[in-house]
Formats: sequence, C-alpha cells, structure tokens
Amino acid sequence: MALFPQEKLMSEGYVKRLLNPTDTLNVLREMPIRAGDHLKTRLAATNRTTHGVTQAYEHVPATDRVSYFDLRVDNNPSRHLAIHIETVQTSATYKSGVFRKTWKSLYPCYYLPYRKFGTTRMKLSPPAGYTGDDIKFFATATIDGCSVYVEGPATSPKVSHLNAANIAPPPVGAETDLAKQGRVAAKIADMDTRMNVIKKGVATVVERPDYIEDFAPGKTAARQAFATAMNIPLAQVTDYQPFGAVVGVVNAGNWVFYLQKNGRYDYKLTPTGKTLSAFKVLSATEFWPSNVGGFRTF
Repeated sequence: MALFPQEKLMSEGYVKRLLNPTDTLNVLREMPIRAGDHLKTRLAATNRTTHGVTQAYEHVPATDRVSYFDLRVDNNPSRHLAIHIETVQTSATYKSGVFRKTWKSLYPCYYLPYRKFGTTRMKLSPPAGYTGDDIKFFATATIDGCSVYVEGPATSPKVSHLNAANIAPPPVGAETDLAKQGRVAAKIADMDTRMNVIKKGVATVVERPDYIEDFAPGKTAARQAFATAMNIPLAQVTDYQPFGAVVGVVNAGNWVFYLQKNGRYDYKLTPTGKTLSAFKVLSATEFWPSNVGGFRTF
C-alpha cells in the first residue's frame, strides 16, 4: 500500500535501530539506503607528499566535520531509507509526522562528500571544544563505481572516497566482459595509486567489484535474486542498475563499517504488463575493523 505523503517523512524508528550495533545489520539487510550527495562546499583543498610524490586531495576540516542527519522512509521507486543531511541540528525544513511539525532535532553524524574525478577524505573525530551529543553515525555519498578506504585506529579512523570516472571511459557501442574487466582494473589501479600517497597505514578498501555486478554471470544472478523475491520469471526482470552504501556505526566506543550492496530493477509482474521499478538489498556485510567479507587491504 502506498504511503501518504506525510508518512514518507517519518523515520519509523529506523535511526534507533540503525544506531543499535545489535540491529545494524538487520536494518541494512532489510532496507536499501540512499545516502545522496551533500555538503561539497565543506571540502578544503590540500596535498600530501610521500616518497617524493605529491597528491592533491580535498578534506573535511575539523571545524566542519560534524553534520546532522535523519532518515526518511521513501516509497519511490520502492520502500527504502533516504539519508537527510544538514549542517544545523535544529532543522526548519525537515518535517516529520502526521502533524507536519515545522522543526525537528537531527542527530549528529560525520558525512564525507564525493567529488567527480576527486579524492576526498575525513577523520572521524569531533573538533576541539565540541560539546554536543555523541557522534555515532557515518555515511558517505552513494557509490556507483567509486572506492572507499578506511584506515587508522577504530576510535578515530580516516575514511577516503575516490572517484575515477575520467579513467578508461566506456566505449561507444558494445563491450565484451573481458574488455570491461580491463577498464575496471584500470580505474581501481588509478584510485589505489592516489590512495597510496595519502594513506598513513594499512587501509581496507570497498571497490567496484564488491558491490557492482559488471559481468554476465553476476548480472544474471542479481536479476535472478530479484525475480525470486518477486516470484516472477527471470525474463520479466528487464534491467539491473547497481549501487552501494557505506555507513559506519559506533559500537562500545569503536567504529564499525558496513557495505550495503543494492540494485535498482525494472520489471514486469506479467509478460505484457506495465514496467515497474524497485530497489532491493542484495547483501550487507561488515568490512572494518573485522574484515568479515575478505575485502582487500593494502
């Protein structure tokens, strides 16, 4: 049943559940998350030199690290969680509940913006003099080809979000799986090269193959998972568009990071029916500091 417009603005208890370490994975396996693309103006240019190599990147300055969030339960194109981000805790624009209040208190968080072709980075520690509520949540922009790296101590890790859209662009026309595999590898190598200059220790990386099925067998398996969930033939799942979400939650003073692997699907309930769209969670896995899914480190 469709939600009423005002009900779309209610978090329905998902913030509390997501921030509860014993329930975080349950939420991530249940509801796709769209993190959006926010706060690029908070990035500041800098550079780092390692072994004679200088890499330019952008970071979130300490004074701008703390943001504020809530979750919207949205039904477009299907039920999912949308992360709402602001720079102020008391929001005059976020409306909640049946009575459509004109203000709402948001929850503190760390949010790492993304930049096309860019390298962005932040440390998860509050600025000097911060006296607000404990910061228990991290998110970075929705990923659809980028790599996200986590390093450092579990109490105050550093997170980097790298994009390589300008490396090995797709050809015009058809492309074999083998050719695409080479392009994906070139993008990952470019991001690793940049990250090697700026990282200060061993990093765990979420990269494209961890949350995107690029090649025929994986695409078919992703479409089949959706077809099975919807109880329709595979042939009626006409499109699969992957995306991922990286979020972090504090557990007993330490940060724990998760990858959510999602897809947006076009499908028909009958062979001649109307084309519909929906999101689906394919998997959700902890990847740092306990590398449960065997993610790459370097």
